Amino acid sequence: FIRNRNIKSIFIYLFADKPCDLPHIESGKIAQYYYNFKSYYFPMRKEKKLSYSCMVGYTTETGTQDGRITCTAKGWSPVPQSISFHLEKCNKPVLENGFFYGTEMYFKIHEKLQYKCNPGYHTPSGGTEDTVQCRPEGWSSQPSCAKKFGRILHFSPFESLIYYFTAQQELRLNETLLYECDAGYHTAGGNSTEVAVCLTHGWSLTPNCTSIALQPHQTTCFQQD
Repeated sequence: FIRNRNIKSIFIYLFADKPCDLPHIESGKIAQYYYNFKSYYFPMRKEKKLSYSCMVGYTTETGTQDGRITCTAKGWSPVPQSISFHLEKCNKPVLENGFFYGTEMYFKIHEKLQYKCNPGYHTPSGGTEDTVQCRPEGWSSQPSCAKKFGRILHFSPFESLIYYFTAQQELRLNETLLYECDAGYHTAGGNSTEVAVCLTHGWSLTPNCTSIALQPHQTTCFQQD
């Protein structure tokens, strides 16, 4: 009876607490010292964790450059693998004067990326945060953070201050311009802030700021060759 119980205990140890060998990660690798001292670190016991990195041009299943696996009774979980980066994915864009939420380097189609601008900077829509989406043709828009630039526009016989949320001096067709009027003035749409689109015939709504009994000088946009 004692012998049978010992055999049963050995069976449980061998099959219920199976250790994990050095993982093979195609297009990826773990820290070099694990390879140099393989006999010391492996096999690993259950619950032990291991980090690995994918080579350039590859990501984990979740789209990150680095992954983490855990030794379980059935082996490494999740199974470590590096997936080739294809054109139907988006590279993480470059962003100045702001930062992204998350550490992913590549994004699948329809996945979204949120970012936030540093103090004193704004997104193209005038906010401090925005979200872009990965599409087959690339990002829905280029993430950017710019300072709120002011420019004096002269009116007759007075003048008003209009703030542009861009440093661009010229805009291309279909590009948008966000601007804000000084206190006591309103946009052509009767708001304090307005968005104008550059069309072939000019602005969708001419950027200007007006007050009572004041007619502003209108600006124009031109089609670029």
